[in-house]
Amino acid sequence: MPRGIGRLVQLQTLPFFVASNIWNFGNLNLLTNLNLYGELNISRLENIEYATIAKSAGLAMKKNLESLGLYWGIIPEINKDSFANLPNARPQELTVKSCPNLAHIPLPQSLQHLELRDCNPMMMSVADLSLLSVLILEKIPDLVSLPDGLFASASLSSLKILSCPKLHSMPLHMQNLSSLKSLTIHWCEELSSLPQSLQNLKALESLEISNCHSLTSLPDCGIAGLGSLQTLSIENCSNLTSLSSSLEQLTLLEHLTIKYCPKLGSFPAGVQHLYSLRNLIVLGCPWFDSLPEGLQNVKTLQNLEIRSCSNLTALPEWFGALDCLRSLTIYECPELEERCRRGSGEDWLKIAHVPHKDIGSPQVR
Repeated sequence: MPRGIGRLVQLQTLPFFVASNIWNFGNLNLLTNLNLYGELNISRLENIEYATIAKSAGLAMKKNLESLGLYWGIIPEINKDSFANLPNARPQELTVKSCPNLAHIPLPQSLQHLELRDCNPMMMSVADLSLLSVLILEKIPDLVSLPDGLFASASLSSLKILSCPKLHSMPLHMQNLSSLKSLTIHWCEELSSLPQSLQNLKALESLEISNCHSLTSLPDCGIAGLGSLQTLSIENCSNLTSLSSSLEQLTLLEHLTIKYCPKLGSFPAGVQHLYSLRNLIVLGCPWFDSLPEGLQNVKTLQNLEIRSCSNLTALPEWFGALDCLRSLTIYECPELEERCRRGSGEDWLKIAHVPHKDIGSPQVR
């Protein structure tokens, strides 16, 4: 970094700062007099002891920093004394990445956004984070369960749990998450069930579950209580045998996606009560041999996408009643594609009213 940067006392934004290779001090003193706002990321800290970073850079005086990133090639030991020089810092966002040996880190109560990636599961015992709104847990291979303390924040609006292969259960009590709008669970192969307390997530608008191969069903009562749900996506859950008999109670649901769930057996009942449904996607489901009865009564449906469902061989007579349908995609459904061939297919007149059609290979279209 240029030596003169320390004299730019009016500088307020410095997203990236590269430390020098001088052992245990570097050029961090260039940051001392800068009253920085927003985001600051300091890289190449390999040769600088952690405890000297905050002091050398004057981080204690930078009260307006919202996001602080510190990057090492080799992570040193971090303990509570390392943060003694951060008494006034109130960061709103913190990302801890690739620190498998780091068992504890003091977390400021000002945090609103916390990401833990490839970390020690001991870090899950977090302190009181009453302002936390976004929590992302990713690639924590030894994480078996989530402590109830993680779910004590009434302000949490987004929760993502990604690539935690040994996670086998969610906390039974989730009622405190009164503000949660988005819940995403991907690649948690040992997760076998979701708690009935899912029904207490009254503000939940999006639920996405994928690659959870031990999951066999969704809780009926849990789904029934999700009155605000707008997006439901279930993908690649190879042992899922049923969705929920309470799907019909999701009257605000707009987007429903079911992909690669070979054991599901049948489409959930009550689809005619999905009064707000706009997008329906079904992919890689061999059991899907007919469109669900009642779908013709969903006058809001605009997009229907069916792929790799070879047992779906014909469209029902009532398909023309879907007069609000604007887009239809049918792919890798050989017999159905042939029946929907432009002009000559047996089902062509049923789909002719749809403005945008993407039916199989070009020769079929």
